[in-house]
Amino acid sequence: MTAGLWALALADFRERRRRPGYLAVLLGTLALGLLAAPVGDSRWTVFQVTDLHGRYTSGYVGTVTALGGAVWLSLAGFGIARGSIGRDERSGVGRLLAATPLTRIGYLAGKFGSNLLLFGSMLLALAGTALGVQLVKGDSGHVDVLRLLLPYVLITLPLLAAVAGCAVLFDTLPGLRGGLGALVWFAVWLVAVLGAQAGGGPDLLGMRRITASIREAIAAGGRSADGVEFGVGLTADNRVLGTFDWPGLGPGEAGAQAAGALLLTAVAVGLALLGALWFRRFDGEGPRPAAGASGAVRTDGPAPGVGVGPGAAAAAFTLAPARLTPAPARRGGAVLAALVGELRILVQGQRLWWAGAVALAALAAWVAPDGPSHPVLPFAMLWPVLLWSRMGHRAGGGSTGELLGACPSPLRRGLAALLAGVVPALAVVAVPAARLLAAGQPRAAAGALAGALLIPALALLCGAVTGGPRLFQSLYPMLWYAMVSHVSGLDFLGVSGERAPAPTAVAAVAAALALGALALGAVREASR
Repeated sequence: MTAGLWALALADFRERRRRPGYLAVLLGTLALGLLAAPVGDSRWTVFQVTDLHGRYTSGYVGTVTALGGAVWLSLAGFGIARGSIGRDERSGVGRLLAATPLTRIGYLAGKFGSNLLLFGSMLLALAGTALGVQLVKGDSGHVDVLRLLLPYVLITLPLLAAVAGCAVLFDTLPGLRGGLGALVWFAVWLVAVLGAQAGGGPDLLGMRRITASIREAIAAGGRSADGVEFGVGLTADNRVLGTFDWPGLGPGEAGAQAAGALLLTAVAVGLALLGALWFRRFDGEGPRPAAGASGAVRTDGPAPGVGVGPGAAAAAFTLAPARLTPAPARRGGAVLAALVGELRILVQGQRLWWAGAVALAALAAWVAPDGPSHPVLPFAMLWPVLLWSRMGHRAGGGSTGELLGACPSPLRRGLAALLAGVVPALAVVAVPAARLLAAGQPRAAAGALAGALLIPALALLCGAVTGGPRLFQSLYPMLWYAMVSHVSGLDFLGVSGERAPAPTAVAAVAAALALGALALGAVREASR
């Protein structure tokens, strides 16, 4: 990478690491590292080996945390990696770059390098966490730095390079820049990252070589490895009956894995630069006039103090900015009016959304409930995801602070925004909940309604924290996948029956998230 491209990548990385979304994903990465290799007696795990777990050697801790980081960052990291080109376009940086000799390929290469720096910084923090876990656990006091870091270099980093390349590619495709791109990537993630464990596809997580090595270690310890099964994903299980001693991937086993890593890295570079075929480097953008076709400011009359007579010198003038004063409080109807307004903003541009909601309701009315849940319910809760990702922020809406100042209370605005997100949720869960209630499943019906409160509250908090849709678009698909995978602690819809959290507990979490979002909004309003 030349000095100019390195400077571009480093500057872009420094700008993005200041964003709240980066901190949120980084904290999630570190938390997942602690779940992958828990220090205490946690039931949660990311890497499953039937009813066994490995001793905390450097190789084992490095491998399980690297796998957890690969699964988490390939989805959540994609959400914060993409969108950089769009920000350059909206902020006007793109028009500045259009005046420089920077080429299209150079610009996209810089963005790709910035994404790699983004992921690399998180992997360094995760590797430090893995080292700390090994030392605290005390299973093995010998630190093998090579075996600790090899899984990051051979597995996680090449996969995240592919994610970085896809993020650049999605940014150059107009149809995939927004929320649709997040849904498309979720489908790609399910098939390419998680689905690859079933065999038959590219082994992006290196599971074949890892599992073969662990089977050899188990057999060497005197156990039969025939019935041992492996998996990657967040689960909770108490059936730990024994341990095995596995030193991890060594230099001798890294040769074949390194060839695949190099191939995947080359594919990642190709994906990042593929967008140069249609990306125009902002050359088509021109100056945006402030008003009118010519950009001149027009007024109906002269401003005070400006000469208009013969021989008067041309003078610039400044109009005092208009300011809206808060409207007087009205008795009744204020929250309802704000709710209607927030709901109109939420569904703006989504003309077919209600048609899809009606189709889902008709399907739910036709299909009978299956056990403690309704088969349509989980998929119905995916339909409003693009609406929910608009909550808690005004992305692309310009400066609306003065306009919103006309609303008598920021608390009412926040409450109206929350209720506007609950309305689509109730629209998609109402019929499945009614069918469950009619089938004698009141707990399942209450669970569906509690989930309809939880997800809008989560969306509002994510939008309020980061000021954008990316965090929710990355976090909710993982939560949804854990729910349909019957991870009981994260089953916010109650599809796993009695093993799921009580509806009252889900509603209490929803209330806590909503209060957090409203409090954050009130603090920001008071600090203006």
